[in-house]
Amino acid sequence: MAIRKYLHSIMFGLIAGIDSLGTSVAFAALIFSGTLATGFGKGVSVMLVSCVILAMYVAWRSGHRASLAQVQETNIGILAAAVSAAAASMAGATDAARISTVFAILAISTIGTGALCYLSGRFRFGVLIRFLPYSVIAGFLAGSGWLLIDGALMMISNEASLADIARSTVEPAILAVLIPAIVFALAMSAGLRLTANPAVAPAITLLSIGLFYGIVFSGSLSFEEARHLHWLPEVPPDQAGLSLPSPLSVLTQADWRVVVHILPIIAAIPLITIAGLLLNTSGLEAATGRDIDANTELKIAGQANLAVGVLGGAPGFTGLGMTLLAGRLGVRDRSAGLAAALVLALALPFATELASAIPLFVAAGLMLMLGGELVYDWAIASRRALPTLEWAVALAIVVSMMVFGFVTGIALGLIFAIATFVYNYARLPVVRLEASSRERRSRTDRSSTANHILDANGHLIQIIELQGYLFFGTVEQIVRAVQRRIGKEAPPRCLIMDFRSVSGMDSAAMAGFVKIFNMLASANVSVVLSPSTPDVRELVERAREARGRAISATIEADLDHALEVAEDELLAAHGDTGQSIGIAAHLVRELGPHPRLPALISVMRRIEMKAEETLISAGDEASDVFVLASGRVKVQVTLANGRKLRLRSMTAGAILGEVAFYLGGKRTADVIVEEDAVLFCLTGETLKRLETDDAELAVLAHRLFAATLAERLALANRLVQLAYA
Repeated sequence: MAIRKYLHSIMFGLIAGIDSLGTSVAFAALIFSGTLATGFGKGVSVMLVSCVILAMYVAWRSGHRASLAQVQETNIGILAAAVSAAAASMAGATDAARISTVFAILAISTIGTGALCYLSGRFRFGVLIRFLPYSVIAGFLAGSGWLLIDGALMMISNEASLADIARSTVEPAILAVLIPAIVFALAMSAGLRLTANPAVAPAITLLSIGLFYGIVFSGSLSFEEARHLHWLPEVPPDQAGLSLPSPLSVLTQADWRVVVHILPIIAAIPLITIAGLLLNTSGLEAATGRDIDANTELKIAGQANLAVGVLGGAPGFTGLGMTLLAGRLGVRDRSAGLAAALVLALALPFATELASAIPLFVAAGLMLMLGGELVYDWAIASRRALPTLEWAVALAIVVSMMVFGFVTGIALGLIFAIATFVYNYARLPVVRLEASSRERRSRTDRSSTANHILDANGHLIQIIELQGYLFFGTVEQIVRAVQRRIGKEAPPRCLIMDFRSVSGMDSAAMAGFVKIFNMLASANVSVVLSPSTPDVRELVERAREARGRAISATIEADLDHALEVAEDELLAAHGDTGQSIGIAAHLVRELGPHPRLPALISVMRRIEMKAEETLISAGDEASDVFVLASGRVKVQVTLANGRKLRLRSMTAGAILGEVAFYLGGKRTADVIVEEDAVLFCLTGETLKRLETDDAELAVLAHRLFAATLAERLALANRLVQLAYA
């Protein structure tokens, strides 16, 4: 069993090693082409060392034990564009200065990527990349694919512009490399799509190299003649074996002004790396059914890239395809990455010789295949997964990179990201709830008469509950909601706007509320705002300054108090001032005229209490029911931290304790007198005696309690219907 396990690890290491060797040569050939060809040998060595460090470190630390990290093609396309721009601005520089500048660009991009990855994981900022719209990420990745294709064509033709590349394709020498490269790319792509056999890619690569040398030998061509025909890469004699750039030479010979000039291009590499790593991590979670800490993976990738960057290497991260391949081959431990690193480490002493023996069409074809796959997956196949508008955004980014260059594509992508975010966020509902006082009441229990007035005239109090962040894109929703409220045949007397669930607002939103206050003032509608937060207070101050005079707006501590104030004003306007009218009058309003009402009052015990006295304590036996004849009481609970929380307030005419009385058990809250009160208490013993001795009077008492419960249930039903409307 152990032998089979080792054999599986060795097999995976060979496959991954050959794959990384081929892509390393291709990546180096892409970056170090044209006037930079003298750095090809060092470029191959650096790419291989980068793969070794990434594979070893991530295999050692990753939360997914079979992870394999590699230099990724998405970053290479961007680096190739940056290097091409740098080389174009260094026409008169020496070869040493150009090569050192390229390695400086590699080092800066990789160190920057490592630092940002580590900090994103350390401070759990990785989730921020998810704010980039999927369409923009798709556009960036497809654009990276185009850069690989463009770089491969430049590598074959030694031309910089698409027009020059197109004109060069009529030359036999160029066609001799271009046609085999295209055939190789198509064969590789077809092989990978038609079969899941892990050996297909190495097999096609080795077969292509074998066919090339067979043709060369059959034509009696020497290696030097093949290099002269541009079929094999040229490597300077001083770069034999493992040849790495000297950090001191890079520091002293690089043109740092050029490096600074192309920083806007390589600035996209950390974002692409983080996005790619998070996408691959999500793919691994879906494929393995295991949770993987994305922030930990970001920190590990950051540390590995920092080590690679010091050597002037290229950035990389965990590859999804190769990591899943390890699982399919039965390698589920850290030997997957370690075996691949070992194979590459064994190839390091012969890096330059191996690179110089790989035909140019293989390296170019590999870039064409990788670039074509990225363009197909993210710009063409994504059409099935993306809505039309989002797909058009991804396509526009790719086209802009093709026509105007990578920097313009990045800028366009960021513009689309901002525009998409604003558009989508502006569509989120900021009006959490619209209601009237018929459905949404304060936590103040009132008499039946007061409740009937509020039921009949509740439309005169309108409530709008807001949520989220209010900015220029969402304030129009609030304007329309207010217009709906005041545009009715019977406009409200009062509009309550609750900001409890609002996380903040910008100056444009505040300006929008000035417009709202003007609308309400013209309609003679008063405004009550809640809660009393700095934003709400500033809102009122700005409105007053803009109007140049006072506005009919008040601020309450919370929505419950705002509702209570508005209800009191409405009741006062209809003649219900809340003053005591006597217990007999209250019972007549609740039950209607009845000859036995005096008898019901006579069996109740009259209680007078002062403010701040306790009527009921939590934990008391629920054996009595109270009728509040005058005054005001509040129901509150004591929280675990000792803070008192008001649940309800009750005014003259309210019934207290009927729910607990019917359910039995103990009281669950305290009832405290807020204003001097007169109450009438009907004890449980008295009610039981009436049920036996005077059934008519007992029924009258139960009718009183049932009417109160029915009113509360009706109000609760309306609130539920509103919530699900």
